[in-house]
Amino acid sequence: MRSRTPQDPDGVLQAWLDHLEVERGLAANTLKAYTGDVRTILAACGIHGTRWREDGALESLTATALLRWIRAERKAERAPTSIARRLAAIRGFARFAVSLGAMAGEPTAGLPAGRTWQRLPKSLSRAQIDRLLGSVRGARPIDTRDRALLETMYATGARVQEACDWTLGDLRANEAVIRCVGKGNKERWVPLGDDALARLATWLERARPKLDQHGSDALFLSRTGRPLERVRVYRMVRERAAKAGLAAAPSPHALRHSFATHLLEGGADLRAVQELLGHASVTTTQVYTHVDRNRLKKVHKQFHPRA
Repeated sequence: MRSRTPQDPDGVLQAWLDHLEVERGLAANTLKAYTGDVRTILAACGIHGTRWREDGALESLTATALLRWIRAERKAERAPTSIARRLAAIRGFARFAVSLGAMAGEPTAGLPAGRTWQRLPKSLSRAQIDRLLGSVRGARPIDTRDRALLETMYATGARVQEACDWTLGDLRANEAVIRCVGKGNKERWVPLGDDALARLATWLERARPKLDQHGSDALFLSRTGRPLERVRVYRMVRERAAKAGLAAAPSPHALRHSFATHLLEGGADLRAVQELLGHASVTTTQVYTHVDRNRLKKVHKQFHPRA
């Protein structure tokens, strides 16, 4: 533990990450992403190698250096979303460094906002969801697990990390709800439908005991009896989608998008969907109201007298 306020880049970065973890409750994966983004930009500004632990090195993080980095990223045709994400990370880091006195001025104040065009979420149609879920057959424990996991993720709109973090105690089958812990450790209880409950019951009664080699309390287990990891869930969803004959290879997040889109198509209240998704602001949820424009065109054509 340091006995003084850190002035070197390494110390400031670690202090910032500790602040984000303790004060804001950010997840390990988010902190890892921030670390990589900040290190990348600092290196572009000449802060790396022996300078990484040098007091005062952060003074090289200037607006001029950052603008030079932005121009280089654009020249390399880097995705605008990647640039915007890294800019957001370095803004937070720089403001924290200034608050510690490790930097004299805030170099990101005059930078471009880094806004990007809003990309609409990719979701699966109801028919595609049926094909995906219906294609998972077989009597192996892994097949039973995959069907239960896919059903539950679609039924709840859970993020992939939330699903990986589920424990046996998070499921209250008698109340037909499951607990999700989202960003910032915000907790919500999400209802489960009959299909998801039935698949979970089969998994817990017939298949999970065959994989539980270590007495784990994780709801979903790997082949070796360990808690499932994000990478494995991503791979599983894509493999199952390919076997279902879906042209595009969806990510687990497509199930979350489909959950929200289908709820709103069915007439669900936007605020209710916000609560189910665990969004801090309804503005984040509003993107789903613009997804199914083809359906709106059909409705307009069918019912408008001048269509």
